[in-house]
Amino acid sequence: MSWCDTAVKTLGFPTIELFVKAGSDGESIGNCPFSQRLFMILWLKGVIFNVTTIDLKRKPADLQDLAPGTNPPFVTFNGEVKVDVNKIEEFLEEKLIPPRYPRLAPRHPEANTAGIDVFAKFSAYVKNPRKDTNDAC
Repeated sequence: MSWCDTAVKTLGFPTIELFVKAGSDGESIGNCPFSQRLFMILWLKGVIFNVTTIDLKRKPADLQDLAPGTNPPFVTFNGEVKVDVNKIEEFLEEKLIPPRYPRLAPRHPEANTAGIDVFAKFSAYVKNPRKDTNDAC
């Protein structure tokens, strides 16, 4: 039995597995900002968790059984699958609470949604082939 299994069983730690997109080599952690965000939240919380990289070019068959129709990142928390990144963040903040785990959420909940669409709008701006329509922004 590994020290991780011992900690989970004897100390009551949750069993957490983070599934992330694999990098170009198919094994290392990829460059997905959502995967990296969940990784950082779990790391900053100080929880014991496993990371499984998934090569999207060669998806394992058991992935479809675990989370059908979804792509990484997603989390299993004590065997329960969570697939929406924003809801995963909220869920982790609700379940991993002080004093054992630090609070990472802002003091004012509306701060969570202050810049929620900035990344999407910036991506659309950068990828827009018609640069003349960007001038209206």
